[in-house]
Amino acid sequence: MRIALAVLRRDRRSQVATGLVALGVMIAVSLVLWLLAAPNGLQARAERTAWRDISAGADGGSAISVAATRDSYRGRLIERYDVARDRPGEVPVAKGIARFPEAGEVLLSPALADLVRAAPAENLGNRFPGAVIAELGPEALKYEGELVAVVGHEEVANGLPTTGLANTRATYTDDYRGLLHLLTRVGLVVLVVPCLVLVASAARLTAAKRERRLAALRLAGASPRQVVVMTAIETAVGAVVGSVLGVLLAQPFSHLTAKIPWEGGTWYPGDFVPDPFVITAVAVLAPVLVVGAAVMGLRRVVRQPLAAEEKRGVRSWRVLTIAGAIGVFFLGIAYAQQAGGDNRFTVVLTGLGAVALALVLTGPVVTAWVGRFFVGRWSRPSTLLAGRRLSGDPVAAFRGSAGVVIAVFTGSMALTMLPGLETTVPSRDGTWRADAIVAEQVGLDVTPLRLATSAPIVTMLAGNVGNGDREHHGYSVLVGRCTEVARVLEDLRCQDGPAVYAPEELRYDHFRAGSQDDEITAQLPAEHVTRSFPGTGRVQAVIDPELLPAVRGRVSLVGVPTTPENREAVHTAFVRALPGAPLTDGEVTGLWGDTLSEDLRRATVIGLSIAAVLGGIGAAVAAAGSVIDRRRTFGALIAAGTPVRVLAHAMRREVVLPVLAVTIAACGAGIAVGLGLLTLARGMVGGEDLPLTPWVVAPVAVGVLVALVAALACGPVLRGISPRDYAAE
Repeated sequence: MRIALAVLRRDRRSQVATGLVALGVMIAVSLVLWLLAAPNGLQARAERTAWRDISAGADGGSAISVAATRDSYRGRLIERYDVARDRPGEVPVAKGIARFPEAGEVLLSPALADLVRAAPAENLGNRFPGAVIAELGPEALKYEGELVAVVGHEEVANGLPTTGLANTRATYTDDYRGLLHLLTRVGLVVLVVPCLVLVASAARLTAAKRERRLAALRLAGASPRQVVVMTAIETAVGAVVGSVLGVLLAQPFSHLTAKIPWEGGTWYPGDFVPDPFVITAVAVLAPVLVVGAAVMGLRRVVRQPLAAEEKRGVRSWRVLTIAGAIGVFFLGIAYAQQAGGDNRFTVVLTGLGAVALALVLTGPVVTAWVGRFFVGRWSRPSTLLAGRRLSGDPVAAFRGSAGVVIAVFTGSMALTMLPGLETTVPSRDGTWRADAIVAEQVGLDVTPLRLATSAPIVTMLAGNVGNGDREHHGYSVLVGRCTEVARVLEDLRCQDGPAVYAPEELRYDHFRAGSQDDEITAQLPAEHVTRSFPGTGRVQAVIDPELLPAVRGRVSLVGVPTTPENREAVHTAFVRALPGAPLTDGEVTGLWGDTLSEDLRRATVIGLSIAAVLGGIGAAVAAAGSVIDRRRTFGALIAAGTPVRVLAHAMRREVVLPVLAVTIAACGAGIAVGLGLLTLARGMVGGEDLPLTPWVVAPVAVGVLVALVAALACGPVLRGISPRDYAAE
């Protein structure tokens, strides 16, 4: 122990290495704590909004009915819940909800209450008829500033039964059909791996110099235990300091993370605070891993001190680990598609981590191949020096590239998934005109809406035309006067006289529609006129009501064309007259889709930035450590007349050449894994397209650039070497 502490006090290079170890561990610990806090933040949101899960309490008997709809006002989304009692008695409510609102009573979030007070009543306030009895507390909101309304009624026609507004079962794993659960776990795996690479790089700093010193001590009579203790003490000093600093840094880091928007708003400051047990475990485990990595590297020194200077070769069988890891990953994909529950992604994530680690194991093999290639075909001294290093000690040469390779793998995987996930985001499907508002699941009486607005009202009946079999859906059609329907439906061009408007003549004649009251059936006349209509979105045909007199007067949809001046007023009239009816509004759909798309892009950019920074820091630390380890060699070369410029070029080639070779394989693995994850995600949220863009290969260029920038970090260290360093050794 005294020898180890004396080395730290007097050897400047050991002090630099200890500082770099502390830096690497600090970054790794703070990032791991941040990553492990992300599920806590999502779970905190889920617990605050669990009362909105309408179906959760239906098994316990219906106490109330709730209709959940999404509204908007001037570019801001509003979550609306229309509620009504089904039976007398106490209704349980969640924290943050003062009490259940009876008919004529309203609960508003603070931000929405402020907005209602500031806006004209006909544009917003009239959507929430009744007296505002209280404001929703932060315990019932996703984020500060969320717009939420709970409106009480005598009855809610489209409501779903539940036991109350207090759901004790809260988990974010159900959000967006489990996609969020999958993506957060994937992010944890692909970002924890570069953290481990960074820690391992920090632990191996000045490893060569330490091995020579410890080998000399072993030959002088030191026992294996003494050698291990000295190494553990040298490494533990920097690791413990870095771990403590990482824990301290995680706290302000979590507050910065709370400022990142998600689902339309930022987070409460306490959301991103990891559990004390997690903090303790990470703070203890990080130094243990660093010390363990340093001690594991002493096997040759302990067993064969005279072989400490020998270079370690690598076996080509490591390349096969990639195939095995990808096989495990796709086995997990197949299992997750068939299984259920929170643990169905375990094999997938295990395979994902295995692929990342397999790339790290395979890297030295490819590095050795690249080194042999350039040794045989060198044209410059710097290329020969780099090739000798790569082929002579591929493990040490690749160490600085490992983080960059994982960053490229992560980037290719993310850029493969992102376009496919964006296609699952809700967007306007082209059915209705952009200026139209359409209410679905409405009853026969639309008089309240006619009284609430002077805008033209279009009544329609949605149904199907098939062969008469109840299981056969056939064509999706609308029944309504063409001249009226054309006001709200895209691409409909009307002519005089009753007709069927469709892309082709309908092959069936049995019409069937399910209204709120009963099922409606009718039959098209054998002779009818068919006119051209391209079919838009969900509507494949439009039928004038004169061709189906049996359904005349039936209504299931109501649409109103709007103008920029009256849009908010018409929207308010819809909500006031038809509470709980699902509204199709291009603005609402667009806002929600844009929010989800921005979240996906933001998460991708943050994840790739972190991976790139980790890879760059790891490469810089390893490159600087490589120069420190070979200080005697470089001093001898300089003493022999080798220009520092040639050595600097050789160092850059040592870092960049392995990255250029291995990142191509990492990019291919990232694309394959991304397609597998996208297939799994699309199976959960719908969709079949698997789009690929040229951007999936961009991480290769970025990885080489990051490696080149990181290689420049060795320049100042290299310029500090002189022939005296060789003499000093």
